[in-house]
Amino acid sequence: MKKMLLSNFLLSISILSMQAQKTLQEKLGYPKNAKLLILHADDLGMSHSENAATTYAMEKGSVNSASIMVPCPWFSEIAAYARAHPTADLGLHLTLNSEWNFLKWGPVASKSEVPALVNQNGFFFSAVDSVQRIGNPSDVEKELRAQIEKAKKFGVDVTHLDHTWVHYLADLNI
Repeated sequence: MKKMLLSNFLLSISILSMQAQKTLQEKLGYPKNAKLLILHADDLGMSHSENAATTYAMEKGSVNSASIMVPCPWFSEIAAYARAHPTADLGLHLTLNSEWNFLKWGPVASKSEVPALVNQNGFFFSAVDSVQRIGNPSDVEKELRAQIEKAKKFGVDVTHLDHTWVHYLADLNI
């Protein structure tokens, strides 16, 4: 009886171990060695045309996922799309800069709460290195949390986060 219990236990462990070792392809329902191409669209919320083109591509199957920039002018349009399409793979492109010449945005948090992230006009800095030089961990954390909370408040089911701030945030221990 003990041998049978031990044998069943070891078999169970072996099965669990095999399941844990599944490849990403297998976890997604594809063969173990299948080649997968995931096309991800970026910067949703920046403009109506960006939103329209990306949602069209997602609905036609040529784009698998996308990320939303919450501080941008057309955020509410893409948030409405996200609410209407709850299975869409939509994440957040966390942003702390506004690099375009004539299209600008500022923080979601109050400018008075994140003064190190805004220029003299109240917008995010254009260049990443400006944020790295002038920004501080407290302001960065407040702003990124504000972006995530606003997305949730608007009904976006955030599937992932992406950003260009990985190295900066790691240096700040955020």
